[in-house]
Amino acid sequence: GFATWIGIHITDLMYPEWRRWDHFAIEDRQSALSADSLRSSHPVQVTIKGSADIDQVFDSITYYKGCSLIRMLSAHLGTGAFMAGVRAYLNAHAFASATTGDLWAALETASGQPVAALMHSWTTQVGYPVVSVDADFEAGSLRLTQNRFLHSGSAAPDEDRVLWWVPLGMVSSECAQPVPAVLHDRSGSFAIPGSSRATWIKLNHNNAGLYRVRYSRDALRRLAASASLLRTADAVGILNDAVALAISGHVPTSAVLDMVAAFQARPPEFVVWQILGAFLESLHQTWADRSPPALREHIRALARALFAPQAAALGWAHRPDDSPLVARLRAISIPRAAWAGDALVIAQALAHFERFYAAPAEPKPFHHDFTASVFEIAVRCGPVANHARVRDMYEHSARWRLSEDHRMAALGAMACSCDPDCMWQTLDYALSDQVLPQDLNIVMGFMVTADHRSKHVLWR
Repeated sequence: GFATWIGIHITDLMYPEWRRWDHFAIEDRQSALSADSLRSSHPVQVTIKGSADIDQVFDSITYYKGCSLIRMLSAHLGTGAFMAGVRAYLNAHAFASATTGDLWAALETASGQPVAALMHSWTTQVGYPVVSVDADFEAGSLRLTQNRFLHSGSAAPDEDRVLWWVPLGMVSSECAQPVPAVLHDRSGSFAIPGSSRATWIKLNHNNAGLYRVRYSRDALRRLAASASLLRTADAVGILNDAVALAISGHVPTSAVLDMVAAFQARPPEFVVWQILGAFLESLHQTWADRSPPALREHIRALARALFAPQAAALGWAHRPDDSPLVARLRAISIPRAAWAGDALVIAQALAHFERFYAAPAEPKPFHHDFTASVFEIAVRCGPVANHARVRDMYEHSARWRLSEDHRMAALGAMACSCDPDCMWQTLDYALSDQVLPQDLNIVMGFMVTADHRSKHVLWR
């Protein structure tokens, strides 16, 4: 965990424009939160009885939950005090073994805070909390309650006995600097920063804490109305929590859809739009077999309203002055606009595919970042013959000068067909000698997610 934290911390200091902590929030931190919301999770600190046990803990809990806990602690203590404690710890135990307790002792000396007591439940217990927010804006007060968060729904009483030390990091419309309040007990009352003047309240400033926040509908509505004023990290935290809470049944899906509509007012940012796009695709897939076509089309229409204008504005060509984040926004806007049914992007992708397939000796007519997207759009939205064409590219990749990654993209694109016969052909092909056993998961993954009908073919 510390190695992951220090790597991101140093990169963020040297290249702040890369927004490494924002990327950590939507990728690695989410991976840790997802894994640790399962009943089958394990604590960060475990007893190793043999070499085989070591392999069992090389996972997102050890690396990414560990990193998230280090980040939460360093934010609470202050980076200066935290690093002073780390230096003292390393100097005291150079060329020797050390324990978690030794690190906590060094940090306690440097910060003057009871670090061991604060971190005990975080490192020795499974899971993390969801903090429920009941805000009275007229009185300027909050009532907060913590419970264990489970992906499958509310925890039973015997699963909800742990009380975590929760640094709240509260900001509001009247207070941009986080208030260093802490929730120690099951519930607690706090003053809203800025008192009754505040029009919104946000917990877990900068996503520094490892917990989810469940806002009341009124508090969430107020945050949505102020979406354009939120820092990127805070916007990411609100959206990630809202999606996870909807999936677990803690809040209605409509609450997240309200947030999606509100966040359209923000300038487009890769990390925010990645969450929005993934949520809408997941929602469409979840309801694909349980709702009328009109409802699914409404979801696609919402995605189209989000991503089609971005795809049109950004275009297919990377520009010399593009930042890495703009390039990544372009790379997700084009395929998601096509998935949502944008006719312009689909026509452009099909034209690119035709040119590339017909003239393999000529330079590729699109940037390599879009190779997988062009293949997938060509199979999903183009003529049935494109299914055989991408298979041809997979089998004769040297002719089209495909890298191994793009050869695998052609294999995955075969599973994107909406034609039932092609779905069965793809599955038969994947189980043949033409596909290596280690590549079978590529086809299976696409068949599960590309079309709601292909997952049934795979299951049967």
